[in-house]
Amino acid sequence: MTRLVTSGAVPKSYRFIFAVPMAETARSVVFNLVKADAFYPNTTRNVEERKHYMTLALADLNQLYQDLQCLLAMNLPVKVARFEEISESIENDIKLIKGARAGVKLIGKG
Repeated sequence: MTRLVTSGAVPKSYRFIFAVPMAETARSVVFNLVKADAFYPNTTRNVEERKHYMTLALADLNQLYQDLQCLLAMNLPVKVARFEEISESIENDIKLIKGARAGVKLIGKG
């Protein structure tokens, strides 16, 4: 994500406006998934925490998707094909995380 928004795909005058927030959001996705993974689902609370952080990661991915749409809606001279690739990747990540979140079940007696 960071490479895309700081590359020639985005006009220089808009890179700071979009690059910094989008890079932070992408980092937040990773942060929340790492945090979710830290909670082994052997107690009800850990199941809830794992799902909570997965939900936050989903919210971040949705924000990235909205940022991409905003960037494209501004009719800037951007390379649309590169953004379509990222958009598809975000959609796939959303599906994967939703599936993983639905699969979080209590393990053991808890």
